[in-house]
Amino acid sequence: MTDIEQCSLYEKRVKGTFPMPTQEERLAALEKNVTDLRQRTAKAIVEIEENTTIMLGVLRSQGRDIRYIYERLETIEERLDEHTALLKTVDQRLDRLETKVDAVQITLAQILARLPEKP
Repeated sequence: MTDIEQCSLYEKRVKGTFPMPTQEERLAALEKNVTDLRQRTAKAIVEIEENTTIMLGVLRSQGRDIRYIYERLETIEERLDEHTALLKTVDQRLDRLETKVDAVQITLAQILARLPEKP
């Protein structure tokens, strides 16, 4: 670049209150911004893809865990039903025993009523 070209470039920048970049400078800045934007976008896309892959793995794992929990709950429900049936049987037996004890108490009261009192 010659001295004259440098002077004209300097004059273009100094004219007015704000220096005005040349068209080449503006284009270079725009190209740099576009390149930076592309790099940031590519980096963000890679990060999103990595996070998506991680989340997919987590979701699959949680799906297996949920299926396991569901199966265990079914087993627990079946066992609770069995215990409920056993408790009903025990309740019925206790009711029969209470009835027998009541009958024995009545019989005992009748026997005691027939006995003579102590002299």
